[in-house]
Amino acid sequence: MTRTPEQLSALYDKFESDMEKRSRRFRLALAVDQFFNVLVWNGSQDETISSHIHRRKEKGIATRFDNIVCCLLSKLEYNHCYLSRGE
Repeated sequence: MTRTPEQLSALYDKFESDMEKRSRRFRLALAVDQFFNVLVWNGSQDETISSHIHRRKEKGIATRFDNIVCCLLSKLEYNHCYLSRGE
């Protein structure tokens, strides 16, 4: 896939912004989260576990394990799976 110079510039700007906004520790945690989303849930490499679970809940195909994980995450942040949609 060939990108235009404008697309590359926008992509590089997004990367730079992400590096400034998020700490190394946060980005590492996000990468680990995405890794386990692929490993355990067979999800997208660009999506977090909680976002993936939220989509499964919306479709009505969430498992009991999905609901337990979402409930545990909600103890850390109220409504975490809903708030993380799209991440």
